Amino acid sequence: MGDGYQASEEALFFKDIQRLTDDMFTGDTFTQYLPLFNVWAVHVPSVDSGIGVGGKPRNTAFELYRDGTELRGVYPNKKQYARDVCKTVGEFACDFPSLIGNDAFYGGLGGEFVVATSSVTSGTVVLRHEMGHNFGRVGEEYDGGQVYRGANAATSINVAPWTHWLTNPDVIREEKAVQRFQKHIWYDLQKGSYQIKFTSNGAFKRWFIQLSVSGADTNDALSITLDGEPLAWTTKGTKDRTFYSWRSSDAGFPAGDHVLNITAGGSFDSPIIKQLCSAVIFEYAGEDEFKLDDNNHIGFYPTWDINKRLLYRPDNEKCLMRNMTSPQFCTPCQENMWLQFLTRISFIEDLVVTGKDVALKLIPLGQLRPNPIPNERYSVQWFNNGNEVKTFRDQFSIDVSTVSGATKQWTVKVNFTTPTIRVDSKGVTRAERSFNADYTTPTSTLTPTTTAATPTTTKATPSPTTATPVPTTVPPAPIMVTLTPTTIKAQYAYVELL
Repeated sequence: MGDGYQASEEALFFKDIQRLTDDMFTGDTFTQYLPLFNVWAVHVPSVDSGIGVGGKPRNTAFELYRDGTELRGVYPNKKQYARDVCKTVGEFACDFPSLIGNDAFYGGLGGEFVVATSSVTSGTVVLRHEMGHNFGRVGEEYDGGQVYRGANAATSINVAPWTHWLTNPDVIREEKAVQRFQKHIWYDLQKGSYQIKFTSNGAFKRWFIQLSVSGADTNDALSITLDGEPLAWTTKGTKDRTFYSWRSSDAGFPAGDHVLNITAGGSFDSPIIKQLCSAVIFEYAGEDEFKLDDNNHIGFYPTWDINKRLLYRPDNEKCLMRNMTSPQFCTPCQENMWLQFLTRISFIEDLVVTGKDVALKLIPLGQLRPNPIPNERYSVQWFNNGNEVKTFRDQFSIDVSTVSGATKQWTVKVNFTTPTIRVDSKGVTRAERSFNADYTTPTSTLTPTTTAATPTTTKATPSPTTATPVPTTVPPAPIMVTLTPTTIKAQYAYVELL
């Protein structure tokens, strides 16, 4: 749902949402889950264009606003109205509602509504991270946060939920690192230089510095020195909040006190101020004690929350729940999202019985994908009166007349396997459906070998209709896309993106 898009900006809204949807579901981030999703875009015209700043909402549909000048949180002021609008789309349209502000810069929020902006440079960065929270029901992995929970967080290396993903399960250890500095700063660099002072014991072999800044779109915008020596820096050419990092793989910091100095230069005329948003400084042990070179390594990496409490995460910098510039999740997070999604749906969309013919309609995963994923597949078993008909194994359509002496009571059982699920303790990768096929079989057919089946209980939940993403062309004039069986309020424009 868009906020801060006037009636005349309807076409812009649908263009922005299509771009964000494509970035999310046709890139690396959520592609494997695409068949489980529909994505709806709802345009609610706003009186004003854009979102509020300084804690003051504009006259917009949901009154999104920033509470200050910093490019961070964006808050909704009309949550109940957002709930009401979302419900008009349909029964299964509001599982993961989001509000997208018509704003060119970084900002967002997690929670009941995922909030992001339409920023070309950072909209997807924020949206996929905040959706990661809601999809996976997990907390942060980066340092300095407040909520650490779920499949990607542990208070001890002895009770972590990702032990079945460890790269080296025979070695249970904490990856050796230390945090020298971490803070969300939000300092206006027009006021002068900002100094970060820290101390090292000289015992580590590598270091890492990361800053995030806004308003630094020219190469003269910043000057950064470490102990008086310049750190090479080149702008990424945007005023949006951007992350820059430096690392040493040859040596750690010498023992003693150190100073990182950040100074702004160039023009200060832009409404987007030159701001030092955040900074982190780490030291790492050598590769034998801290796995840094293998980006896919899963172990026990230290994280410090806002109160400097030590916790653990699965990987170093690959997962976008830690590194927001990454387009990928770590394997424990990928598995967890599958398990969370599968508690909400059934693989079996329909079972069509037409006389002697039975057709099983499944969500197009596994071998049913247009572009199959290696080693992802469905296994299908058909049972008559409790006994498996082995000749029907892994068939999606069957002819019950080929089974001599069959009763009308049938059950089909489906099992889904994928390399990104290693442990399914709740059985959400299985589904079954019982049905009657009242057909008299000829006496001349052969009787296939049967085996006794073990009953399983699978929770059946409503399945959303899946669809393949089709780019939607939205004319500049206001439009109405009629959805069935949804009742649409006339003041909104709807488009189904996926």
